[in-house]
Amino acid sequence: MKKIISDIHNGIQNSRKTIEFLTKNSSWTWVANYPIAIVNEINRVTDEESLKNLENVNFFNEEGFSKNSYTQKEINHLVENIPTSIKTAYCLCLKKKHNGDYNFKEKFTHDRWKKVTDEDNFEALVELSKFTDVDSSTVIETELRDIMRSRKEIPSLKVIGFVWIVTVPKTTNIVNILEHYFLDNHIYVEQGRKITYIAWGDRLADINMRYFVNTP
Repeated sequence: MKKIISDIHNGIQNSRKTIEFLTKNSSWTWVANYPIAIVNEINRVTDEESLKNLENVNFFNEEGFSKNSYTQKEINHLVENIPTSIKTAYCLCLKKKHNGDYNFKEKFTHDRWKKVTDEDNFEALVELSKFTDVDSSTVIETELRDIMRSRKEIPSLKVIGFVWIVTVPKTTNIVNILEHYFLDNHIYVEQGRKITYIAWGDRLADINMRYFVNTP
């Protein structure tokens, strides 16, 4: 993880387009907006417009279930036109170049989501958050916990490294949150009136979420 964090740190310091910088200057493969879950069953789609758009592309089979494998073109169409049907991560760090289709699998037949597989090539999950001076410490912690909890529900993601890139005003102190969840695994980059923290865990599954900093 140290090399991954070093690359991300360099990317944030040297470019406003961090992922583009990483793509050109890192030995890892970085894929932005990586699809991590896709709707599984037609009965789970409650939005009429989304349902109509999915039916127009024959998204579900005769039994009312989605397929397990999608091309990049199909993923792009869903992201752009039917965003309620898919979940994406800010970025996934891969050991080698992604080739072929994206593969998903449900745990139980009637699950709401099929979840991404291909963990053999997954190295680290990267998520991004930005906050303003009106966002409280509770709001910030809640978003972090929501991100981690939802990602831990995906078996192929909870066993890899997790990186949280979070930008806040310099007047906002979140060190207590970072230390609570990531111990001393966090660094920062100052950018004008804002500060960007990079926090990480070697395995998402090992990050302790039992206790809160801000009691809900």
